[in-house]
Amino acid sequence: MAIFGVQHFIYLQFVADFIPAWIPWRTFWACFTGVALVASAVGILFRIWDRWAATLLGSMIFLWVILLHTSRIAAKPDDFSEWRGIFQALAMSGCGFVLSAFLTRRKSAVPALASGPHELLTAVSKWGAKAAPYFIGISMAALGVEHFVFTEVTVPQVPVWIPGTTLGNYLTGAALIALGAGICVELSRWWSSALLAMVIFLSMAMVHLPVVLKSTRFESDWTKTFVLSGGAILLAGLAMENRRSNAPRLSG
Repeated sequence: MAIFGVQHFIYLQFVADFIPAWIPWRTFWACFTGVALVASAVGILFRIWDRWAATLLGSMIFLWVILLHTSRIAAKPDDFSEWRGIFQALAMSGCGFVLSAFLTRRKSAVPALASGPHELLTAVSKWGAKAAPYFIGISMAALGVEHFVFTEVTVPQVPVWIPGTTLGNYLTGAALIALGAGICVELSRWWSSALLAMVIFLSMAMVHLPVVLKSTRFESDWTKTFVLSGGAILLAGLAMENRRSNAPRLSG
């Protein structure tokens, strides 16, 4: 998240142009978002209002989905990058809410706020915790479907050193669909999330890292894999804890 925030200033004009024209003060909002990303990262890393930082991070990214990505898809419905972007953003929003739920479960220290903001953030945090598995699961399944719909884009992205690039593309898509569906079902959520974390982390090492090392410009996809794999790990942990806490009631 901190790297994304810094990128907002390195590529300020690109980020500003990414914001739809109907939103005023695009450069201001690009800078504001960059500061917010860095601030949320600092809060999470140094445990400064970390639960609220994670809640606001998930909320802000969800607003991106509603305000930015939906209008861009409406303008370019056949663009693979726009479809990938909206589901990546939705999944990362879910990761922010998962982190908030994880910190809440760990009874992370949260400074007292005024009753109004505290109640609002608590309500958003609870809503986000319930929605997060579906944000992540639906997004992963949708990204898997893209491997079948946009084969002209996804097949060339499979490294040439992996035999059967077309088959590898389809297997990756099928795995994402299966794991995304598994996350949406409570009984299979913990192992689906754990497997998803491993799959995404391996994709970072096998696919994105070689691209980063060879590229002459800064590549950001590898940072997304860290966010998504980290969120999947936390979701697996929360799902396992829920299974354990519900076990006596189920057996009774």
